[in-house]
Amino acid sequence: MMCELCGAEVPRTKLVSIEGTTLSVCPSCVKFGDESHVPLKKRPGVPPDIIRRLEARKRRMTTRDIYTTEGEEVLAEDFAERIRRARETRGWKQAELGAKINERVSIVAKVESGVMVPPDNLVRKLEKALEIKLKEKLQPTGAKKAAGPSRPLTLGDLMKVEEE
Repeated sequence: MMCELCGAEVPRTKLVSIEGTTLSVCPSCVKFGDESHVPLKKRPGVPPDIIRRLEARKRRMTTRDIYTTEGEEVLAEDFAERIRRARETRGWKQAELGAKINERVSIVAKVESGVMVPPDNLVRKLEKALEIKLKEKLQPTGAKKAAGPSRPLTLGDLMKVEEE
């Protein structure tokens, strides 16, 4: 057992009241308080509604894989250029494109300049209106192979890939 005051590992502890708190302490720390024969109070059980909320929170807060997986679609790096080119080939002004997709001209201008990365719903609108593809499948990398299927990718794996 461990003394709750000094942290020493001892075979036996005693209950002692120190400034209103009951602690389980070793024989050498008994002198700091008054020996108490009252057992430690048990905490009341957690109400069921709290348990339900904690379980729901745990489901929401599950760890997400920070590494993208193969075959996942991501926004193309040259999305701004693709949008601008497609708009110009149709002879539309930014205001016309904005009206067709029901967005402000400032949003269209920011997306075309690359200042703003469009959210998924805007990407879908742009793809449909301009008849272009803005998302592409992620290509597998050598780093994924370095990590192997049994463990996650580490910084050391990335360094090895860079050296090769």
